[in-house]
Amino acid sequence: MKDSTLFKELHSKSNFFVLPNAWDVPSARFYESLGYKAIGTSSWALSYLNGKSDGENISFSTVLSHARQLLSEIKIPLSIDIEKGYASSAKEISVNVIKLAELGCSGVNIEDSLKDGELLPVSDFAKILENIKSELITNGYSGFVLNARTDTYLSGSIREKVKETIKRENIYRSCGADCLFVPGLTSIEEIQDISKSTELPLNVMNMPSIANINTLAENGVNRFSLGNSVFDDVYSYFQSVASSSLKKGDFSVHYNHPALS
Repeated sequence: MKDSTLFKELHSKSNFFVLPNAWDVPSARFYESLGYKAIGTSSWALSYLNGKSDGENISFSTVLSHARQLLSEIKIPLSIDIEKGYASSAKEISVNVIKLAELGCSGVNIEDSLKDGELLPVSDFAKILENIKSELITNGYSGFVLNARTDTYLSGSIREKVKETIKRENIYRSCGADCLFVPGLTSIEEIQDISKSTELPLNVMNMPSIANINTLAENGVNRFSLGNSVFDDVYSYFQSVASSSLKKGDFSVHYNHPALS
């Protein structure tokens, strides 16, 4: 496993770091060259590149192959977005996580939502986390980071989002989670409330209204994930410039950039 101790140590209530999300070998290499301490993957980006929509519409073998490619080219820790685990039972999900650990990955994100957007009952997700953590320890991967993603802020059925998030953190932490990931959380006041009321490091995802890392670090965020934001930016530019050059009949615009490194 690549620098698993370092990756685990990054996850602390007294620390803040940015986790960029790579989508291929060149992006992973470039992020590493910039000095990032670790890299994550994005299920959204990987799905898009395989012609699928996000939501476990790609296979776990695709995820595994992607991880293997990235690990062969970078030296810093790699964390994998495994969505809901790409399996139907806690045991099968744990097998998938162990495969990633054996490959050399340093952590995973796993989410507590269903495909219809509703959240798993707390007890069901707790069993999954317990099983994963038990298998990791049994197989000698105690340094592997289990990032529990709760979709309380993405679910339309959760009204008291702060309260439910704190409740789930308490249970997930007791089941072995090393970090709490709350995508969709954008209110600085609510970030403060959740961070002060929980013991796990708090992970949020890049959004237009919470993109300033100094503000986030000062208000209780510990891990800031770029998610699919950079990937979307890259492909949006590609679509725009490709459409424009064809329409104008002038392709010189494709040379208006520095040489690729």
